[in-house]
Amino acid sequence: MTIQRHDPGLASDAKVGASTFSDEADQIDSAYRLLMIRGLSSVEAGNVVAYITGLHAAEQGWTLHEIKHLVALRSFVADGFVEPSGRGN
Repeated sequence: MTIQRHDPGLASDAKVGASTFSDEADQIDSAYRLLMIRGLSSVEAGNVVAYITGLHAAEQGWTLHEIKHLVALRSFVADGFVEPSGRGN
């Protein structure tokens, strides 16, 4: 299992060979479960998965829902469905 760290500089190339959001969401779920099985707390596992996906660690931790929501938004911006300013096309 591999989760690639987001590189904003690659946004224009994101469509070439990129995984779909559902693939990335499955990878996020798998990584989180593996970390929990290995003994990390939910806060620790959430922070590690968030870091791998390009987010900063948070004192209160990240939930899977929050991580996947932000990854989905990033995907929408990269695919041109939403402008970075927050206005749709």
